[in-house]
Amino acid sequence: PSNLRCWNGEWAVSSLPECLPAPCVLPQIMHAMYQGGYRAGLTIAHGSSVMIQCESGMGNMAAVQMDCALGSLTPETLNCGYIAASRKSRDDDSSSIIVLDGANVTSSEDENDGRDCGPPGKIHGSLVYKNGEQIDDSEEGFHSGTEITFDCIASITGEQTTWKIICEDGLWIGRSMNCEDDDPAYHRIPSANGSCVFRNNEPHVVSFYNDLEIREDIVEFPPMTTIISRCVDIGKYAMIGTSVRTCVREEWTGQKPSCFGLNQENDYAMEKPPTILIRHQNGPIAQSNDGKLIVYPGTTVHLECLWMRRFGNPKWNVSHDYRKYPEGWSSDEGRDPQLEYRISIMHAVKDDSGTFTCVTPARHTHSVEVFVKPVHCNEIQVRRGLSASTLETMMGTRVLFSCTNGNALIGTPEISCLPSGNWSAPLPVCESVECGEVPIQANSNGSAPRVAILSREVGGRAAFSCPPGYGLRGPSEAICLPSGEWGAPFPSCVDLSPAEVQCFHP
Repeated sequence: PSNLRCWNGEWAVSSLPECLPAPCVLPQIMHAMYQGGYRAGLTIAHGSSVMIQCESGMGNMAAVQMDCALGSLTPETLNCGYIAASRKSRDDDSSSIIVLDGANVTSSEDENDGRDCGPPGKIHGSLVYKNGEQIDDSEEGFHSGTEITFDCIASITGEQTTWKIICEDGLWIGRSMNCEDDDPAYHRIPSANGSCVFRNNEPHVVSFYNDLEIREDIVEFPPMTTIISRCVDIGKYAMIGTSVRTCVREEWTGQKPSCFGLNQENDYAMEKPPTILIRHQNGPIAQSNDGKLIVYPGTTVHLECLWMRRFGNPKWNVSHDYRKYPEGWSSDEGRDPQLEYRISIMHAVKDDSGTFTCVTPARHTHSVEVFVKPVHCNEIQVRRGLSASTLETMMGTRVLFSCTNGNALIGTPEISCLPSGNWSAPLPVCESVECGEVPIQANSNGSAPRVAILSREVGGRAAFSCPPGYGLRGPSEAICLPSGEWGAPFPSCVDLSPAEVQCFHP
C-alpha cells in the first residue's frame, strides 16, 4: 500500500510496502526490429537486456544490445534508415506517368525544398503506380515527399504483400520487402472468379470452413469462400491478423493470422502478456470458431491469470457491472497460489457475458470474451437398427453409434455437439453388407486352397483347406469386413512330398 494507517497502536496493514526497480518499456524505433520475440510496447525487467537491429537495407545490420537499468534503456534508440543515391529529376511535370518495374507512386504538386531521391531499387514480381496508374522507368529523380507503394503480384498462395517508402530530403524512408513468388506462371491478372489456395501452416492457429476444422495442409477454395481462424487455446495464445477472411479475386482479404505464446511459454517473463488458464465445473464450456468462450448456463468457470506473486498482484477488469466476482490467489488443492490469480464466475447466467481482462503490474493484458448461452444441437433421429450411446443434445456431448442387427455402420461412428449448435458430422446409417467370393488364386504348382464360406455377412467366416498331399500355409480362415471385402492375407497350399518338405517360420 502507498499509505499506512496507525490503528490502536499498530499499523493497519498486512504487509509493508517495498520499492522495486522500475522496468523499461521498449520504444517504437523506425526501421528497426527487436529479436527474441520482443516488440515495441513490451516491458523488460531491471537488469535485463534485449537485442535490436536495423531492418534489411536500413543501415548497419549488426545487432545492438539495449540494457534496462532503473527504468532507462542504454542506448535509448537506434538510428536506421534507407539511403539511396539521389539524382536530379528532369524538368517535367511531377505528376506525369513513369515506370519502375513495380510500385505505386504518389507525388505532391506542391513545391518541396528537400533534395530529390534517385529511383529506388527494383523489386522483381512487383508493380509500381503513380496516382493509381502504372509508371515507366523513364524517371531519373523523385521530388522530396513522393510516396511509392510496392504491390506484389498475387501468387498462387493467395497472399499479397504491400509496402510503402517515401522520399524525404534525398533519402528513401521505409521498410523494403521482397515478393516471395518469382514464378512467371503466376504473374497474371487475377480473375474475379478465381479460386484461392489456403496454406494451413501457421503454428497454434486453427481455421474453420463451414463450421468444420481444416486439417489438410493445402486446400483450394472457390471464390467468396469465408474462413474463420482462432488460436488453438484462447487463454494461452494471442492472435495477430484477421480472424475472418474471404476469397476475393484469387486473394484472401485481410492479414494472415498468427498466434504467439504468452508468459507461460516464456518462463513467466514480466514483459509478456499473461497466460489465462480456463477451468470449469458443473457444466460444459467450448471455444467458438472465432475465439470466444461459450459457457453453458449454470456452469462455474475459473479464469486463472498466471503471474509470479512476488512481483505484485495482477487485477481483473470486467466489461460490465452485473455483479462482483470473487478473485484472489488460487487456494484449491493442486493449484499454485504463488502463480495463479483467479476470478470465478459462479453458476453462470446470460448477464455474465462480457470481456474478462487480466492486467499485470507491468501493465500487460490478456482477455477472454465470455458468452453464456444454452447451446443445443438438433435431436438425434435414431433410424432402425442404429444404436446411440446417448440422446443428449447439449454442447460438448459425444455420441457413439453402433448397429444392433449385425449390419455394417456406414458413416462416422462418433459425433459431437459443436459450440455453433451443429453436429460435427451427419448421422451414420446401418446397411446390410455381404462379401462376395474369396479372391484366391492357385500358386505356381497349380494348387489352390478350397474355400467353404460359412457366412457372407459382416463378421462371417470363410474356412480354407488343401487337397491331399498339400499343406496349408497361412491363416485357416478369413473374416468378412464392413467394407464388403474378405480380410487378407489368404493362405496357399504347398506340396508335402518328401523332397519338398521344409519348415516355415512360425
